[in-house]
Amino acid sequence: LTQISRRLYSRVASRSTATAITSKEKNKMTAGKINWTKISAKPDPQHGAPCSRSSHGLSISPDGSRVFLYGGEHVARTPLEPSQSLWSCDCENNEWSWRNLSAAIGSSAPSPRVAHAQAIVNDRVYIFGGRSGISMNESPLNDLWALDTSDGVGNEKWVGPIEPSTSSSSDEPPEHRSFHKMISVGTDLYVFGGCGSSGRLNDLHKFDTIHQTWSNLGKAHLLKGRGGANLIYLKDGHCLIVVAGFVGSESNDGQKFILSTEEEEKGTWDDSLLEGLDNLRPRSVCISASFHHDDAATDDNVALIFGGEVNPSELGHEGAGGFENDLILLDGKTGALKETIKAAEEKNWPEPRGWSDGTSISTADKGRSLYLFGGLTGDDQNPKRLDDFWCCDIKM
Repeated sequence: LTQISRRLYSRVASRSTATAITSKEKNKMTAGKINWTKISAKPDPQHGAPCSRSSHGLSISPDGSRVFLYGGEHVARTPLEPSQSLWSCDCENNEWSWRNLSAAIGSSAPSPRVAHAQAIVNDRVYIFGGRSGISMNESPLNDLWALDTSDGVGNEKWVGPIEPSTSSSSDEPPEHRSFHKMISVGTDLYVFGGCGSSGRLNDLHKFDTIHQTWSNLGKAHLLKGRGGANLIYLKDGHCLIVVAGFVGSESNDGQKFILSTEEEEKGTWDDSLLEGLDNLRPRSVCISASFHHDDAATDDNVALIFGGEVNPSELGHEGAGGFENDLILLDGKTGALKETIKAAEEKNWPEPRGWSDGTSISTADKGRSLYLFGGLTGDDQNPKRLDDFWCCDIKM
């Protein structure tokens, strides 16, 4: 009986080991499809390169030739000087070069700000809100501006503030806020959550850039108000998802907003929380993106989250908490967690960070790419703002 038991134990152990090896190999195979490259861009001949920063915005042009960096803080809670606020990194013949746009555009620009939200629609980079004061409820903003890039390199100009249409179909603009999220879907902008004068918010608003009208889409009734959430468009699911964010502590819950249909003209919040997020480490102020281009090289649409703050700072915004640099893959239809990819030790990989921003592009010839710049790392004793620029090519 003892010998039989030992044989059975031996077989079970062998199967467990084989399963573990298979799982490990699978992780290596997935990580092998993730390729990070640190971009060393040439400095602007007169103005150098952007300073290190956090709480900024990043957007890539539809053709992938320009990445626009705006706003943020080099010193905690203090908006950057106008001369450092706006940059473009231009790609020509696979070489990147920084270009300072603030100097060329001059004074016709938004007021300096930190923790705004940013998204691109065609040839316009939109920014909304943020704050220009030091404390959370000091000088919050709810203005909407657009950087018009339609006239090409060297001819960018600010348009704004953009006032909503006086049409009766337009709702009031969202209240003043910072640390919110904004994404574009077609020619519409969606704004979610953030920190307002009255506290953390959980509301969703849409801005129609064609008719210049705001629509109040209601509150995510199952979620607490939050700053630093992820707002992600899932084309396959015909929905937006809100994932994680800071609610007084780091969170990992989420809710779906079903986009407009014939029955629901404005769309509607789902009546249940997102499933499949239990194993997501709670976090906030991450970078998130989805890949859903019609001409993408693969039909396996995915969404992703990079890094973020996983332990809040004891010093608040003056310090630096605990950060991650993992890559989270979410199902492109349901938003459920598919895989957590840890930094590959043998490869170049961005260091852990939060309070950063990223932008993504998906094309048939270039595949899927995520770009990120800067952010906050370190700890409460040694907070450090970053000025590194990375590209992640995803072959999945």
